[in-house]
Amino acid sequence: MAADKVLLTQDGLTKLQDELNYLRNVRLPEVAESLGEARNTNLSTEDEPGYEMTREEQAAVEGRIVTIQDMLVRAEVIDAGAVQRSDIVQLGSTVVVTSEDGREQTFQIVGAMEVDVIHGKISDESPVGRALVGQRAGDQVEVAAPNGKRRLTITSLQ
Repeated sequence: MAADKVLLTQDGLTKLQDELNYLRNVRLPEVAESLGEARNTNLSTEDEPGYEMTREEQAAVEGRIVTIQDMLVRAEVIDAGAVQRSDIVQLGSTVVVTSEDGREQTFQIVGAMEVDVIHGKISDESPVGRALVGQRAGDQVEVAAPNGKRRLTITSLQ
């Protein structure tokens, strides 16, 4: 099976690199130190829950490191300049929409690895993202929501 590309904004790439650096240089040494302390105090037995929890934490940190390394190998950074020059909503676009009740929202369309709804970063695979991709300013889209369909008008692309 061919590995799929991981599409990221430059910000998303930087965050992954920062997380990898933190895990390698801070968390992994902290966990290793905890394990060393457990060994030195003879707590490294299967009966010691603290030791087992630390081993599980080590496995989780190492697993996340491997996952991030894999994502970085497959990463393709979205060309922000091309996105800004385009009048079509695409991965990397920042879109201002207005709902039927006049409420304005701003979304950045990102890949699944960068979703941060609190900061307005939505996946191109989400219902709203899927409806917006390929559209232009002035277009209206309909989005299925849990409480019924929502109609959004694309006010602008930033």
